[in-house]
Order: sequence, then C-alpha cells, then structure tokens
Amino acid sequence: MIPEKPKSEPLIFGIFEPTTGLYGETGKETLRGAELARDIRPMALGKKIDLALYNTKSQSFEAANGVSYLSGRGAAGLIGTFGSDSMEMASPVIDAAKIPTVTGSTSPKLKDNYWITQISVSDDEQARAMARFADETLHLKDIAIMIDAETLYGSELAYGFERNLPDYVNVYKVFYHTGESRFHNEIQRLKKFPVDSVYCPGDSVASAYLVRAIRAEYPDIPIMGGDRWENPSFKAIGEDAVEGVYFTAHYARYETFNIASDTFLSLYREKYGKEPTSYAAIGYDAYNLLYNSVVKSGKDDPAAMAQYLRKQESFDGALGIKKRFSTRSVPILQQQGRRGNYVTTMEVSR
Repeated sequence: MIPEKPKSEPLIFGIFEPTTGLYGETGKETLRGAELARDIRPMALGKKIDLALYNTKSQSFEAANGVSYLSGRGAAGLIGTFGSDSMEMASPVIDAAKIPTVTGSTSPKLKDNYWITQISVSDDEQARAMARFADETLHLKDIAIMIDAETLYGSELAYGFERNLPDYVNVYKVFYHTGESRFHNEIQRLKKFPVDSVYCPGDSVASAYLVRAIRAEYPDIPIMGGDRWENPSFKAIGEDAVEGVYFTAHYARYETFNIASDTFLSLYREKYGKEPTSYAAIGYDAYNLLYNSVVKSGKDDPAAMAQYLRKQESFDGALGIKKRFSTRSVPILQQQGRRGNYVTTMEVSR
C-alpha cells in the first residue's frame, strides 16, 4: 500500500489545556493522550494533522482566550479544557466561533451547547455514583459534606451527592473556602456532629490540605471525593493522609472491558513508560472523536464535524464504550500509594 501523501495545508486540531500551574500535569496528560492518538492516525482527507497548543496556565479566564487564539489560527476542532469554571467561561466563545470542541470538563451545563461534546463523567453522574457507593457498599449513615462554596465544581458535586442519598442517611454540612490550608475552624464545626464519614469534593490542592486536617481528628473514617483527586498534586501534598480515600474517576485502567481501552493502555505504556490517568484517556478519545468527525463526514468543515458529533450515539474508546442515551459506568478508585486503584463501578442513568 502506497502511503498517502499529505496536502500542503495541514489540518489543525487545537488543544487549550494548562501545562503549567496548579493543574499543569493534568493538561500535560491530556496532551500526551492526544499525541499518542495522532501517532496512530496522523492524516485525514489527505492532510497532515497538526496539534496546536494554547497553555491556559491553570487560569480559568485563559480558557476563553485559548478558544479565540486557536480558532483564529484556523483550527478545525478543539480539545479542552480542564475544569468546570474554565469551560463555562469558554462556552460562549466556542458558540460564537462555531467550532466543534471535545471536552473532559464535568459541568452538566455544557450539554446545551451544540458545539461541545462531553466525554467525561459529569459532576451530576459522579455525585450520583458516589452516593450509591456510600450507601450500598460502605453502608454509611452519618455523612458530613464539606462544601467548597467558591467553585462551581465543588458545589455541584456536593449538592448532587446530597440530593441522591436515601432519606435514612443523615447529612451534616460544613462550608469552607478555597485557599485555606489549616481548616481549624472547619474541623471544630465538624467535631460537633456524630459523623461516620466525610464527602469533600474540591480542587486537588485544597482537598489535600483538608483531608490532612480531617485525618488528624478522624484517622479511620471513610473519606470520599471527586475526579480532581487524580491530579498528582493531591498525593504530593496530602502524603500519607490521603491513603485509602475514595474518589470518582473517568477511566479505570483494567476494568473498561473493550479492545480500544486495552490498545490505549498498551500503547501509552510503550510510549511514555508509565501508567495513564483519566486525563490521558480523555485526550486520546477526544482526538479520535475529532478525527472521526472529519473522516466520516468527509469534510474538515466545523459545521459538518459538529453535526457528526451531535448525531453520534456511541463511541468505543479508551474510556470504554460510551452511549449517549443510556446508563453511564462510573469507576470508583481508592488512593493506594501514588495512584488510585480500581474498587468498583457504579452504574447511573444518564
């Protein structure tokens, strides 16, 4: 077979992710996943595919700037970005630019934007899955919910979790502020309640400090959180205190049960010499979705690509087999050593 020769003008997929700052490693993982997918499928419609990166520097407002910059450079489609707050700022710019965007952001509010395709487990789905896990697996009865009132991500997970707990579970709320590191006052309020566990979803850094403070007073109770705990900064700051905590994720290395995921795992290990995270799987799948939208629509036109993505009902990728209108499988991981290890999968309706 004669290799396809690239046409002169490359096809550009833009990536707006943080590669520096608080979430830098998360963005780098997404980039690694996308680059791995491009290694396998480097051309579409006779054109070489280039990846153009905009570093959002872990700043929410930079996501919108990234969309403007990359669409201005002629990107046919976008991959990005980390964080509910960031994507909600970027969403109106994506809509105005009319550029198809595949995202790992978890905000449920993005589903109404025609140009955005979410492949991650949403905040609402994570909250429902962890509520089921807390009740059906851990059999908890008195749960403290520690709520980050300053971020959309933390509050959506916290209130979603509360809504989905059965009536016989008692809930005690304690609010905190991102940027705190000692949490003395919050722990004093927590100690007033007869809790048997804590759910405290939030950013990786704030959560690491919070878990350390909780563990100093409650060394043995279950502690639960959300997908941002997969960020390496959570373990680096939390150290031994985060050992054994539970959190929801998008990807479980050995439990997705499909060939595409097995292929991704093998190729990632071969290329990078380590285990992938959810964010690498998101980057890999996002690239392949954009690629499919070009090849199967027969056009690198953003409108045709977006139409393909909106009509697609299922996708077999590194994250597993995703079906738009059915149940969602949400992995529950437990921090063991430097990474989260698979515990179980909770099925939730979409």
